[in-house]
Amino acid sequence: MGSLLMPLLGSVAAKAGDALVTELLRAWGLDKSRRKLERHLAAVQCILLDADAKSRTNPAVRRWMVDLKTAAYQADDVLDDFLYEALRRRAAQIRRRRRRRRATARKVLSYFTTNSPVVFRLSISRKMKDALEMIDELVVEMNNFHFLQHTEAPYVDHPQTHSQVNESEIVGRQDEKEQVVKMLLDHSNHNNGNDNVMVLPIIGMGGIGKTTLAQLVLNDHRMVHHFELVLWVCVSDKFIIMEIIRSIIQVATLNKCDLTEMEALRKELGQVLGKKRYLLVLDDVWNEDGQKWDAMRSLLCSHAGSGSAIIVTSRSDKVASIMGTLPPHQISLLSDDQSWEFFDRNTSGREVERQEEFISVAKNIVDKCKGLPLAIKTIAALLPSKNHNQWFSVLDSDVWKDDILTTTGIVPALRLSYDHLSSEEKICFSFCSIFPKDSPMDKDMLIQLWMANDFIASEVRGQQIFDVLVWRCFLQDVKIQKNPMGRFKDEFFRGPACKVHDLMHDLANFVSGNDCSILQESSSCQEIMQGSTNTCSLQHEVRHLSLDYVSNNTIAAMKKILAPRARTILVRRELEWTKTSLDMGKSLSMTMSKFMSLRALKISSILTHMTNLKHLRYLDCSNSDISALPEGITMFYSLQALKLTGCRKLEKLPEGIRYMLSLRHIFLNGCHSLECMPHGIGQLNSLQTLTDYVIDSDVGRGIDQLKDLNLVGGLSLTKLRKVHSAENAQQGNMSAKHDLKRLSLDWGENIYTWREVEVDTNAEGILEALRPHKRLEVLVLSKYMGAKLPSWMQNSTQLEHISELYLKNCMKCKDLPSLWQLPSLWYLCLDSLDSLTSICVDARMPNMLPLLEDLRVDKATDIPLYHLMNLSVQSNLECKGSIEVGPTVGWRSSELQFSRLGDSNVTLTLRDLMENVEPFEEELNRIPCKFMKELRITNCGFLFSSKPSQIQSNIWNHFGFVEVMQIIGCNNIVQWPAVEVRNLNRLRVLHLFDCSNLTGSLPSTISDDENVLHPRLQNLLVMNCGKLVEVPKLPASLEKLHITFCPKLVSVPAILGNVKKLRELSLIGCEALTTFPDGIYGVTVLKKLEVRQCPRVKTLPEGLLQQLPALEELYIRDCPNLEGAFSRGGAYWNLVEAITFRLVD
Repeated sequence: MGSLLMPLLGSVAAKAGDALVTELLRAWGLDKSRRKLERHLAAVQCILLDADAKSRTNPAVRRWMVDLKTAAYQADDVLDDFLYEALRRRAAQIRRRRRRRRATARKVLSYFTTNSPVVFRLSISRKMKDALEMIDELVVEMNNFHFLQHTEAPYVDHPQTHSQVNESEIVGRQDEKEQVVKMLLDHSNHNNGNDNVMVLPIIGMGGIGKTTLAQLVLNDHRMVHHFELVLWVCVSDKFIIMEIIRSIIQVATLNKCDLTEMEALRKELGQVLGKKRYLLVLDDVWNEDGQKWDAMRSLLCSHAGSGSAIIVTSRSDKVASIMGTLPPHQISLLSDDQSWEFFDRNTSGREVERQEEFISVAKNIVDKCKGLPLAIKTIAALLPSKNHNQWFSVLDSDVWKDDILTTTGIVPALRLSYDHLSSEEKICFSFCSIFPKDSPMDKDMLIQLWMANDFIASEVRGQQIFDVLVWRCFLQDVKIQKNPMGRFKDEFFRGPACKVHDLMHDLANFVSGNDCSILQESSSCQEIMQGSTNTCSLQHEVRHLSLDYVSNNTIAAMKKILAPRARTILVRRELEWTKTSLDMGKSLSMTMSKFMSLRALKISSILTHMTNLKHLRYLDCSNSDISALPEGITMFYSLQALKLTGCRKLEKLPEGIRYMLSLRHIFLNGCHSLECMPHGIGQLNSLQTLTDYVIDSDVGRGIDQLKDLNLVGGLSLTKLRKVHSAENAQQGNMSAKHDLKRLSLDWGENIYTWREVEVDTNAEGILEALRPHKRLEVLVLSKYMGAKLPSWMQNSTQLEHISELYLKNCMKCKDLPSLWQLPSLWYLCLDSLDSLTSICVDARMPNMLPLLEDLRVDKATDIPLYHLMNLSVQSNLECKGSIEVGPTVGWRSSELQFSRLGDSNVTLTLRDLMENVEPFEEELNRIPCKFMKELRITNCGFLFSSKPSQIQSNIWNHFGFVEVMQIIGCNNIVQWPAVEVRNLNRLRVLHLFDCSNLTGSLPSTISDDENVLHPRLQNLLVMNCGKLVEVPKLPASLEKLHITFCPKLVSVPAILGNVKKLRELSLIGCEALTTFPDGIYGVTVLKKLEVRQCPRVKTLPEGLLQQLPALEELYIRDCPNLEGAFSRGGAYWNLVEAITFRLVD
């Protein structure tokens, strides 16, 4: 406890010496009390380490420290009252000096000041006296204990290069990986036709490497090739079926799943898994409730393909017995040799002494870790910072002797490493227990919360502590996001993320005591309300609380466990709050208003009584529906961080925000309705983060307000069209913002269409004046209407650190002369650049864009693609544009360097290959077959010649890896292209557009019963094929069939009922179609049926809708013979009334 008290006492002492507080206390005649408080605090800090040691064995000392903590919080609150009053007075002076004391200002002043300044002064002075008397008594008692004085070891700064955890350094798991892979593949291959899903538990103690082994297995190339879907879900302590399903859907689709109803989730899971052979890892499972698993298993099995498998990692043998269908794999500890190798790898490069004596001591310490990888890794991070004597001290520590693992569940090596942290590092680490296990934490958010609670004094110190905790493995999985910011919501402003390993989380829980708590489920709330043995110690003790959601239960639990001087409340979600009555909102508002000492609050609802929380340093109201913040918030003079991310309806910020001089961070990303900025925001001279700035032409709201702000991170400037001149733009002083890493420049919407607007030469001058510092890493240029790019974009040294470049909707921009010179660029997006004629002046320069990994070109049709000929692209390229081959394209594939494409997916477009294709055969051969996953064939008559040649066959043989194929405008296709596509065994999607002579008949060499469409085909679309009369036999794998504007189609395959996986059937504009095939009865999983503009269809097969139990969407339109039957009162109405989505016109 002593180590956690040290930062608190240090914070109180710092406030007692603050210049504003000192000035006010002197004016009120309380300076003598202030100096006495400083002396007492200094005396207590000197003996705190010894008191902490003695408190472990002396109950009286332990009680004294508990009282000391209470007194310290009381003194902290009192000094914060003085500090707030000093800040309020300073703001009031500014208001008066600037003659802006409007009625609004006078109104908000009433929030925090009493009617009588004399009464307020007497009240706060009384509080100061009470706090001092309590500390006086504790100092007298302290002297009776005769504590020894100790000074804390100075902080040692560690190299920044050690801020990442290298998870690739894995030792001793290769044989186990081979065992698991072989077991899964053997059982999967012999499980054909068996609907059961095999479940393999991987069992072992925490920190032994269960997750690492599962990752090795999942990423093995044999598993990736064998299974159609590989999925990873971290389950952790909670086993909530809906949450797990939601996670599976999100991982599989890469889209957020907001479904809240179980039935909807079940259906979506069915679509996602789709009877595919999948491998699912459920990591860190604790559930020992067999009924829960049975329910979960039923859902997973019902949508599984033959040979599917689940890997479960857990510490519990009982979990293995409940969930496993295969014998559990008991993961082993590392051997002595493996332990030393693992230790040696993790200390390499950390200046470990290599003398024989040191190696001997290190081996003895590693032996005490008993082969546990996490313990070895933690010790490896600790020892290099110690000298000779300290190594022996670690070896001889009592931690190894005590049975700490048995009594507390804490691994001794981890506790030992914790003991060697500084007091600041300890309290910052212990605070992490407020986040659930396996919950990712944003680094910047974490540092801001540390600052809000006075654990640290600055972001710089927070970064140092964060690096130390990562370096010593207390935090792990730090993710430096290397994803283009356009792919994910708010990626532009997202920083590194981390989490705490389970064992480290247990340690954080243990050392934080009752200070931190989590309300995760309704069951924990019920335990608190019933006063169970596990929760009775929490009553009115918790100072930092996080909870999953707001409900009547959580509100009641908050009242019971939160200490009167609670500091942090984080509401991660508000599911029930959004659906419940106004009474709950009032209850929550009243509850919050009682915790006047709150420093940090995260809640998406703006509460009525929130303005009473005058000591707030951190306020996160992200994703709220508010259109404006209450003006009273501008009286939060101590507020450091204001987060309004995703408040899409927010139109304005309070005008008084310029008086909140403590503000350091304002997050406005996703506030798309924001019209302008408050007047005079440039007065916030402590501001470091301002994610968005909406420029206005009014005085005090222009770009000049940014002049003196030293911003860091990301900045998005919008409505740059309101900057009236280059001189005005230069007032933003962008070049002086050295720590700005990401910059977005958006000119905003124009009243004219893009093609109507002339080149804006004024915009060219403005962009020239917005030259950023050369440390910039990400640049976004949007809706810029100039023809030329500025000179600073043509200077390779100016943009030498640019890694991502986005040019979007710059409709008048004509060329990009310097891109080939950017040495760090790995992502380039060119979107809607209608006037762009070249990418670089000399496209044949060697080593052009040497680090490029991802190129996106969209709606930039005038670019000659030969300008890309010298690109050397790296292994994780996702080529979303087209590689085009053909006489009208103007370039050849042989000029591209494909040697470094790795496992990338390439889209190949063949265009205008009508005859004499010999010159292009060689070009195709230069593109590695395995890369070509998508093929587009446009106006290529030669490929579908009625007299196939050897060259034609060679070309088609080149496409064996193609999964998606589009055939467009090939008018010489008459028969179904069965011969041509026979070798496309991986084909999943086939689209045919505008093939005006396609009849759908089969070549004479193929019988009508033969399967000409491949067994993996899932999606077939035929559109605008005016002579199509029939469709060949459909494969059983088909899931979607769309036939659109084929007016001569007279029938759908009669064996449609054999296509048991069909989920969507759409028939539009088929004027000759008269009936459905009777075989449609067998399509029992059909979810969407669409019939439009089919005037001759009079009836559906009798009993059809009774045979479609899964039908969710029905669209009948422009079918006069059907509409009456499906309308209310019609023959089919009772059959479709329950369908969720229906449209019948």
